[in-house]
Amino acid sequence: MSSWRRSHSSSLMTRPASIANALYHSQSSSLNDTSSPDDNNQPSTSFIDSNGYLKFNTLYEMIRNASLVYTSNPLFGTFDDKHGDFQWMTYRDFGRRVDLCRTVLKDLGVTPYSKVGIIANNRHEWATIAAATYSLNATLVPMYEAQLFKDWTHILNDSSAHTLFCATEEIYLKVKQEVLPNTPFVSEVICLDAPAGEPNSFRGVMDRAMKNLEKDGRNDVVVVEPTEEDLANLIYTSGTTGKPKGVELIHSNQVSNIKAGRSMVVNPSDFIQATDRSLAFLPWAHSYGQTCELFCLLSQGASMGICRGIPHILEDLRLVQPSLLFAVPTLYKRVHDGVINMMNNAGPIQQRLMRSALRLGKSNAAHRNGLVDMNGGKIPPLGFVDGIKHRVLDDIVLSKIRARFGGNLRAGFVAGAACPSDIIDFMDAIGIPVCEGYGLTETSPVIAMNVLNKRKAGAVGKVLSGVEVWILDAEGNPVADGEEGEICCSGPNVMKGYHNNREATNEVVTLSPNGKSRLFHTGDLGKLDNDGFLSVTGRLKELFKLENGKYVCPTPIEEAIGMSRFISQVVVCGASNLMTNELQPIQYWIAISSELGLSEFDAIEDDMVNDERVKGLISSEIKLNCYKVKKFEVPLAWAFVAPFTSGNNMLTPKMSVRRHVVIKTYEDLIAELYEGGGIDSGCGYLQDVKKLGVAE
Repeated sequence: MSSWRRSHSSSLMTRPASIANALYHSQSSSLNDTSSPDDNNQPSTSFIDSNGYLKFNTLYEMIRNASLVYTSNPLFGTFDDKHGDFQWMTYRDFGRRVDLCRTVLKDLGVTPYSKVGIIANNRHEWATIAAATYSLNATLVPMYEAQLFKDWTHILNDSSAHTLFCATEEIYLKVKQEVLPNTPFVSEVICLDAPAGEPNSFRGVMDRAMKNLEKDGRNDVVVVEPTEEDLANLIYTSGTTGKPKGVELIHSNQVSNIKAGRSMVVNPSDFIQATDRSLAFLPWAHSYGQTCELFCLLSQGASMGICRGIPHILEDLRLVQPSLLFAVPTLYKRVHDGVINMMNNAGPIQQRLMRSALRLGKSNAAHRNGLVDMNGGKIPPLGFVDGIKHRVLDDIVLSKIRARFGGNLRAGFVAGAACPSDIIDFMDAIGIPVCEGYGLTETSPVIAMNVLNKRKAGAVGKVLSGVEVWILDAEGNPVADGEEGEICCSGPNVMKGYHNNREATNEVVTLSPNGKSRLFHTGDLGKLDNDGFLSVTGRLKELFKLENGKYVCPTPIEEAIGMSRFISQVVVCGASNLMTNELQPIQYWIAISSELGLSEFDAIEDDMVNDERVKGLISSEIKLNCYKVKKFEVPLAWAFVAPFTSGNNMLTPKMSVRRHVVIKTYEDLIAELYEGGGIDSGCGYLQDVKKLGVAE
């Protein structure tokens, strides 16, 4: 496999006037040298503030200071097939690799303000390239391995990316054949997995940088320190309605999010600790995984085991034994559904024990974790007898459920989609509190978050320190506390803008009602209560009007129906708009077969979707789970459809539904629902059934 090169563009070679001296120092003889520095030569305490937090104002400073302060702490764990376990890289090792990678980038022609693209899932090389990019005051342009060729092409062209890193040789070949002929700005392409002997190999260029370092005894590639206002990341939204838009995040955007998270807790000990460890499976190419997990943990000296992928997640949880878990609701829902199915299939005594354990666990957690009800009232502690029962049942029942998460998990964090309250209650009950947050890529990403010492049921948390949320009506006027309107946000977390798209920027970024700050319009509906807790109630564009004049927001209906252990994906159809909401499919049928008394031979998908008993079960589940929604919101017709996947282009890389694709694909079926279902209210459903026992 040969290296692929283009001549460098002269416009990418400009350098700023001020260039700082190199701040990473590497004198090691190899990348794997783990020799300890002189214990008497500790990093200056000037890197730590009075609360014990790391000091930094840019992502570059954060990574540099962390590598100097937390030198011997484990940082990244990668599964090693030879040892059958995770092998860990220290902060010191990471700093040395960043130093070498900066040399590699400079040799590839990366200069200040260059754009460096990377198509890769989470891996330590991803973080190394990102850190080295920041150390040259260049900008990282992350992409997903699962994205389409046309998306890669658009992103590379829109960003004018100069250098591109590809995870696998398969992706490298696809890029070379399908993408590069249409991306004139790309001059260098490097493959992370290619053998060291290949000229396009990341290992090879890193080895050459190491040999040059050994020869010269020092690294002559100086750091170009970015300012707080320089562009750190260009993150392209998934494009659920069109081409991806590049969100420009400057260093101060993401740094403000990290620091605001710290200030949300009463005591520093309630925040992430250096002893904490996560299992990283949320993509760092997305702002949630990048800011909230990668950067927050790195800034605290904590560690991350890098998940090998969804098929290995249970084994990786067992091996890594994380104390923190950053996830989307799907993961927690899978565990919930598995436990509920197990309980429903257990004997009477086991069922009674499990139900009692969950009930007492929920009450105990509500008090212990400072959870308050929607009226602001505190939950009382368990009584003496119930307290004893809970301790016994926790040991014989709940501890076994926690073991599914590795047995060491002290807290979970969830964002990216609304998490049903039943799932949060379940996690609380088993002894793993889950904190829900809210935000968007355009807000770096967090706007509001619940914290362990104070949460409120049904809310996504309090607004971050330094961030201001406005709830505006249709005319752009602030509403009273507790009233619904569009969630708008101002503060240091608001993006610089959409890259090369001033028109789109001006549509969502305006002046705040008081005229003092830039205001980002999220497009989400929500409300603020008197205690400052934010609740998200739906999407502004998802509202549709029924023939009876009533407006319907599909999100809470979809969440309610999705709580059924038989239904995995839901699409809500309205007369004036058609909505979808994805809940990750589970891959088995057995629960339906067991519920209806069917034999395993009957549990065949084609037969079951046409079985009147199955149809009756699903109809009953819809009605059962819609008890909290208004009567006119309950669906009148539904149909089975194939799962939404990234393969059929119905899901984005972050598992959001591409609504326009789903609607276009099923437009004939939707029409049949209205015509054949006798629907005169303008509301219907498409659904998939959870496959709960026989693998596809």
